[in-house]
Amino acid sequence: MDTKYLLLTFDNGISTIKMGVGEGVKVVTVEGFEAPDYVIHTSSIATSDGSIVTGKKVDERVIQIVFAIDDINNTEIYRKQLQKFFNPKYTIKLKMNWCYNQAQIECEVEEFNWTTIESMWNYLEGNITLKCPFPYWSDLDNFGKNIAAITPMFTFPLTFINFIEGKDKILKQQIMGYNSLSKEVLLNNKGDVPTGVEVHFIAKRGDVKNPKITLLSTGEFIEVIQDMKQGDVIVINTNVGHKGITKNGVNIFKEKNKLSSFFQLEIGDNKISYDAVENYTNLDVRVYYTPKYLGV
Repeated sequence: MDTKYLLLTFDNGISTIKMGVGEGVKVVTVEGFEAPDYVIHTSSIATSDGSIVTGKKVDERVIQIVFAIDDINNTEIYRKQLQKFFNPKYTIKLKMNWCYNQAQIECEVEEFNWTTIESMWNYLEGNITLKCPFPYWSDLDNFGKNIAAITPMFTFPLTFINFIEGKDKILKQQIMGYNSLSKEVLLNNKGDVPTGVEVHFIAKRGDVKNPKITLLSTGEFIEVIQDMKQGDVIVINTNVGHKGITKNGVNIFKEKNKLSSFFQLEIGDNKISYDAVENYTNLDVRVYYTPKYLGV
C-alpha cells in the first residue's frame, strides 16, 4: 500500500489522533491491512492417507504501523500526545482512508515504542502494534431499511379536495401516505463474510405482542416474548460479540422463544420478514447491518 495517500484516524473513546497525508505525523509503513492469517484444523485417521479438515477459521489480525513526526518545531508536543493516546487500557477504533477507499476496525494496543534518535535533526519515528481480536474490516456506516415504512404521498403545493356525491355528503381527502405491509425486505451483504443484523422493533402506532424477525432463506428466527405498549422499543443484535436483546434499554435476553437463533446474513442477497402474534401493523421495523471485509 502506497502510504503517500493514506490517512489513519485513531479513536480511543476519549480523543482522536490522525496520521498520514496532510498531518504533522506521517505514516512510513503499514503491515496487516491485507487478509489476516487463516487457520485450518485437521485430524489424522489411522487407517487412511492424509487427514480430514475438521474446521476453518480466520485468525486475529495484527497491524503494525511505523510513523514519523516531521514537524520538528512541535516534535515534543506530538511525542507527548502520542505517548498518552496509545494507552493499552483503551480499545482503539482505527479508520483508514486510502484513495477514497474507507474502512474501520477495532484494535487493542499491543506495543508502542520510539526508535533511537541518531541526531537532533532526524525525524522522530515510532512503532505501533495493534491486535484485532475480531479480524474483519467494516464499512464506516451501516446499511438500514424500515420494512414497515410508510410511503409519503403528499406534495407541495398541498391541496384538499372536498365535494358532494349523490344525496349523501362525502368528504374526499387527498391520500397523505400508505403502509405497504409487505412484511419482507431484501438485504444485500456485499462483504466477504456473513454479518449480523441489528433489528429495532418500535411500537409506533399502538400495542404489539411478541414481535418476530425471520431469515426466510434458512427459516431461522428470533421471537421476543413481550407485550409492547405504544412507544416501546425492542432491539435485537445478532453480531458476533454483541449478541443481545433489550427493551427500552433494559436487558431482556432471556425473554425469547427457546427456538430462536441469532442468525447471520450470508454473502449476497438475503430476504427477511417480520411478524407479531398480535398487531404487527402497529410496528416500525428498522434493520441495520454492516458488511465486513477480509482486507483493504
